[in-house]
Amino acid sequence: MEKPGKIKILLVEDEAITALAMVGALQAMGYNTCQPVATGEKALQSLSQEAPDVVLMDISLTGDMNGIETARIMMQSGFHAIIFVTGFSCGELYESAKALDPVAIFTKPVNPQSLKSAIDGAMTSARPGNG
Repeated sequence: MEKPGKIKILLVEDEAITALAMVGALQAMGYNTCQPVATGEKALQSLSQEAPDVVLMDISLTGDMNGIETARIMMQSGFHAIIFVTGFSCGELYESAKALDPVAIFTKPVNPQSLKSAIDGAMTSARPGNG
């Protein structure tokens, strides 16, 4: 049974080792985590089934959809608490991600304290009346 008020995070990451490490870090920070997924299709499924508060989205994913396309669909359905995580700090994909106006974009490896600030910030801005 999860504690009320605990932030629930969906991690969309196609590198298993990275996903494992990030889930461990998120749980150590006190967040609930959904089962991590590796594709955009599974992320969209999880969004409706798990109802996370925040999505951490890798830009490059296996499957037919990258993280940017997946995030765009999520945003079109009204979900905006998306934080991108990428191995690239510039280039076309990075610019496309930035154009979606996500909560934040982090380059791997991610600083846990910065990530925590972004997640908490996403929850503040996602509350009714804040945007």
